[in-house]
Amino acid sequence: MKRIAAILTSLVLVFSLAACGSQQAGTAAGSEAASTASSETASAAQTKTEEQLLAEENDILTANNELWEKVFASMDKNVTQTTLSNNYGDFLMDAVDKAKDQFTEEEYASLKADADKIREIENQITALPQDEATSQSAAENGSTFPQFEGKDLDGNSVDSSLFVNNAFTVVNFWFSGCKPCVDEMDDLDALNQRIKEQGGEVVGVNTETLDGNADNIATAKKILESAGASFRNIYFDPDSEAGKFALGIMAFPTTYVVDRQGNIVGEPIMGGIDQEANMATLEKLIADAVASDTGK
Repeated sequence: MKRIAAILTSLVLVFSLAACGSQQAGTAAGSEAASTASSETASAAQTKTEEQLLAEENDILTANNELWEKVFASMDKNVTQTTLSNNYGDFLMDAVDKAKDQFTEEEYASLKADADKIREIENQITALPQDEATSQSAAENGSTFPQFEGKDLDGNSVDSSLFVNNAFTVVNFWFSGCKPCVDEMDDLDALNQRIKEQGGEVVGVNTETLDGNADNIATAKKILESAGASFRNIYFDPDSEAGKFALGIMAFPTTYVVDRQGNIVGEPIMGGIDQEANMATLEKLIADAVASDTGK
């Protein structure tokens, strides 16, 4: 559910300020120890990869999965990329505040604590060297869908050439525990059937299947089958550029329109296309892709 890093004060700066406070309050020896401990903590934080930090965010959300599902279900379905450009923890904090009437005081406090932890993790991600913070920049700033080689959920090989064979491709990112994602499956399948006449195709990417985990693939296939959805779903190496792109997505479901050359058309759609406004936006992006298509 949340994966967009923002540019806020880095965790290193937080630790540096803490060390400075220790120097003012204690002896020189105590200050040196505090500063050393702070530096070691900051150094340890920076040794983590973005993928590891994002996994920590996932673990936090999964621990209170039922509560967070209620938060996401009540969230504004017209979330935009601009809305998510800030620290994801702040975004979650705001969403929790808007839905606070649905929770007990204890549940509300737990959700706020989760959002605060995620805010700190986002600060750590921001503090990573630029070459390590690739997934956020790819998902947020990239205008071209990354090249990939992977498989569909039946094990058939697939790669970026699928874009070339379509006038446009609707790429939908989802995961199995996301109720809004599952709710739109029948709409996505109906869309896939309808856009075939225009040379289009819907392709799903379940981010829980990126590592090829057999159990996660089986779960995804079961969800698709239960929804009567037959559109193609694919996965690729999470360490590839396409994998980093997928892991850089924070709001689910998220849908992109990609043209024949692999270029992303317009901005991504945050939220299900079963929402009228989102479907209208998607239709416009499709129309733009069709209008600019020059053929193979």
